[in-house]
This record gives sequence, C-alpha cells and structure tokens, in this order.
Amino acid sequence: MYVHVHVRSTQPHLNFLIVGKLDFLEGFWHNQYKFGIRESMMAYVVEVTHPSTGKKQLIPMKGRMIFIGRTAANDVSLNDNTVSSRHARVRINEDKIELEDLKSANGVFMNGERITRTASLEEGDEFQIGPYLLKILTQSTETAAAVKVAEEEKEKAKEESYRFDPFAFVKPFLEPINEFLEADGISEIMINGCDKIYIEMGGKIVKTDKKFSSEKALLAAIKNIGRTLGKELNDQSPRLDARLDDGSRVAAVIPPCAMTGTYVSIRKFSKKALGIQDLINFGAITEQAVRFMELVVIMKKNILVSGGTGSGKTTLLNIVSTLIPHDERILVIEDTAELQLQQEHCLRMEAKPADKKGRGEVTIRDLLHSTLRMRPDRIIIGEIRGGEAFDLLQAMNTGHGGSMSTIHANSPKDALSRLENTTLQSGIELPLKAIRDQISSAINIVVQTSRFEDGSRKISHINEVLGLKEDMSYQVQTIYKYERAGKDKEGKVLGHLTYTGNIPTFLDEAIKADFVKSAEQLFKE
Repeated sequence: MYVHVHVRSTQPHLNFLIVGKLDFLEGFWHNQYKFGIRESMMAYVVEVTHPSTGKKQLIPMKGRMIFIGRTAANDVSLNDNTVSSRHARVRINEDKIELEDLKSANGVFMNGERITRTASLEEGDEFQIGPYLLKILTQSTETAAAVKVAEEEKEKAKEESYRFDPFAFVKPFLEPINEFLEADGISEIMINGCDKIYIEMGGKIVKTDKKFSSEKALLAAIKNIGRTLGKELNDQSPRLDARLDDGSRVAAVIPPCAMTGTYVSIRKFSKKALGIQDLINFGAITEQAVRFMELVVIMKKNILVSGGTGSGKTTLLNIVSTLIPHDERILVIEDTAELQLQQEHCLRMEAKPADKKGRGEVTIRDLLHSTLRMRPDRIIIGEIRGGEAFDLLQAMNTGHGGSMSTIHANSPKDALSRLENTTLQSGIELPLKAIRDQISSAINIVVQTSRFEDGSRKISHINEVLGLKEDMSYQVQTIYKYERAGKDKEGKVLGHLTYTGNIPTFLDEAIKADFVKSAEQLFKE
C-alpha cells in the first residue's frame, strides 16, 4: 500500500511530504519529527476519446498535475489546430480534481458550456477540448493493465515517429518553425534571434514572418534541444553542433558569443537522394560531361570538388560517388555524416569531438590513419579542413587512386592554394615545392561548383591538373567551362557547360584500356 507521510518538523522550514510503500516507511522515525500517516489518494488516469475514430486512450497521471495541449511537450497531447499549444491544466488537490483553462483560444467546455477559468470535476465528469472528449478516472486494476498497454504503444509510436520524422523531438521546442521543418522544398532554416527567421528555398534566402515569443523562449528551446542530444549549453559552452538521425545538422551559438540573440541554423537533409539525371534536369551538368566524369571515376583518377558555402559540393560528391563500381571497397570519413553512398561494400566513419574535459577526441586525421590499414580501394573524405590533407595526398600518391574529397574555395586555382594551406597544418615541415609536387601528382581533376544569383547551383569548371610549370605554379587545363548566356524574363541564369576542346592527358590510356573508343565518341554532343 502506498502512503503519504506528512512530516512536520520542530523547524518549520523542514516540513515536507514523503510518498512511499508502507513497508518502506516502517521504522522510519526520528524524535524531532511527528508523523501523520494516511492512505494515499488513488492514482488517476486521463481517458481521451479521439474524434475521428471514437477510440479511447488511457494516459496515466504522473504526479498531481498535468498539462493538456497541442504540442508533444504536454502530458496529454491533442493533435488538432483548434487546441492551443498549452490549453488546460488538471490538478489533484487532496481529493478534489480541478480543471483550469490556461487562457486558450477556443476554451474548455463542460456540459456544453465554456468554463470561465477553473472548474471542479468529479470522477468520470466529461469535458471537451477542441474535438476531443476527456475524463479523469481512478486507476483500477483493469485500467492499470490498459494503461500499461497504452504506455507501451505510446513508446513504440514515439520510436516510430523518430524513425520516420527526424525532427519529431525538436518540434515541441521549435513550434514557430514546425511548418518549415516539415516542408520538403526548404533546405535550411536560419534563426537570427527571436524575431528574425529566414529560410532557404530553391537556392534563395527569404525572410519569414515567423517569430518566437521572446528571446528567453528561443534560448530555452535551444537549451532543451541540446539536453535532448546530450549537450549542455551555457556561458562556458555556448556552441551546439549536432547531427540528427537522418543527417540533418543543427548548429547554434548562444549569448554571450552571439551578440544580438540566439543564432540557430538547421540544414535539412534531403529525403530524396539526388542522382546524375537530376543534375542534368537542373542544368547543372550535360550528358557529355557526365560521360567524361564516368571515365574519370572508372580510371580511378583522384577528384577534388571545390566550391563556396551552399554551392552544392557535398551533393555533387554524393552523386559522383554513385559512379564507383559496386565491387570496390570504399571507406568514407566525415566530420559530420552527410554522404549517402549506395554501394554495399562501404564503411562510414565520423569524427568525434572531445568531451567536456577535453578527452576522447577522434579527428578525421586519426580515422584516416586507421583507414589506411583497412585495405580501401578508394577513400572519400567529406571535406578537407586541416592536416588530414597531407595524409590524403600521401594515400593518393601511394596506390589509393580514385579517391575523392571536397574543399572550400571559390575557383579551381583557389582550391589548390587552399590545399597547400591545409597541408601546412599537418605539422610536417616541407618546402613549398615539395608540397606542390605532392598536390600536382595526387590531384587529377578539380570540379568547381558555383551558386549563381538566381539561387541555382551548377558546375562552372572541370579542370585537369597537369603538373608544375618551371616557375612552380600549377599547370592546369580546362576541359569544361560554364558559358553564361544572359537571363530570361524571370531572372533565371541561362547558359551551358561547354567542352573547351582540350584533350585530357589520360585519354590515350583510356583508349588502350578500351574504356572509350576515341575522343570523338567521348565528346560527341
């Protein structure tokens, strides 16, 4: 039997309540306390009748107070637009049941009449919120069994919702932007404080009219998301960088580092994996250029995809990787998992940040060292950012052809310069000529992606790296270049990825290997 123990101390500030089984409390006695023990009130459940099916659901009351509303943050969640986010509250006060309307838009009804603010309920009294009918019942043996089944079904449903909707646990905290989380056409959501919310749609950034109620509400929401992901946000740790189960990324910076409010960026992971034909349909590449890239991949030439922020580097790398034969062993290393390789023999690894005490960090470079001992046919690194560049160049030059990566740069020339800088971060002192020798022999093809002013993303260059000139600068030839042809009436950029006429140096090798018959066959319109 469960009992309530009211403990009254000789010191008033020590008065408190103990709830527990009677056998647990037996013998629990101290001279300074006087105990009053009485049998506890019955446990209660909420019976919810669903409007569409008439099905009754039993939800246990955990504690003496519950909240009822539309969002999943409530104890009883009612999924209907006529229900407010936090609509009503039920409290058990001694043996009385109190129902309170929390200033909801559409009210709480009993016996067909809207309650003014609070109302007393008897067990079994029916009240209505939106289209839902609810009752408060005492938990009998029969209802206890039904509640257990209902709870198991609820947990199962929650797991299913997380599996199919990676934002399921985020939505209760980010209600003002829920429609953006659900919309397929929106690729990124940017929150610049509580009253400035932007979205990226069709490659363009648009300001919305959505707002959080206050900066305090936004900050609390992001802190709750961080806790759910096992990361505490505070003044000492003001940054959040996390990945959801589907690969979507959540990045946030809170004050004091964020000067004008809490900043949040949610990059949504595309539900549909794009393919080569999608690039052709978008005008990002031509069928002729696809044939060339197929030859590059099958001949195991090393590829560096370069581009600015939001230019589609990762998307392009993902699509190019589909050209890799399915009988090869591919090892993928990323800082944040985004790539979706379709090959069966693919091992994916993700870097791990240090914990709060600075322990346990595993870098891309650490994983690359492990990868080299695991017999990869190809190595793919999501993005080169630091000293791992040197190790990847070494791997490319020592039998791991056909490897790929991306780098943040605005032109093919800048990409090679950036690769030099990241190689210098390896901590290994090498003369500049040695570094450039490594790069020019390791990198065969640089594919440049660009984001145009109309929001479209296209391949702007496909260049072949030929080696070094006498002055130690890179010798590069352009195989394809995007030629602009103005804009249409709607402001859409017009143009075409055009073959320049330059013959790749490996074409003779490709012809001898019977990968292609001739240059005319490869570059035919």
